[in-house]
Amino acid sequence: MNLNKEQLEQLEQMGYTLIPPQLAAINLEVNELEFLTELKTAGSGVRQAYYSGYLRQLVETRQAIVKAAHNGSNPAQVELLKLINRMQQAIDHA
Repeated sequence: MNLNKEQLEQLEQMGYTLIPPQLAAINLEVNELEFLTELKTAGSGVRQAYYSGYLRQLVETRQAIVKAAHNGSNPAQVELLKLINRMQQAIDHA
């Protein structure tokens, strides 16, 4: 699948705004099955663009949680502890 630069930028923005992949494919007017296959293919432009946006959102959200937790927010502290525990499990199983 060959998306042009504008489509890849749109796809990155959709990943950032947490649009599900199936809806991103529909919005880009591309074959959903081919798009989903590309999304699962390491190194593909589709995968790189979508997950670049998604991961940018994830990082910003987690940074906000950490900041809120450090500022004394109890809900943020609880969420941060959950994230720390999940990360520890991932590290232990790596």
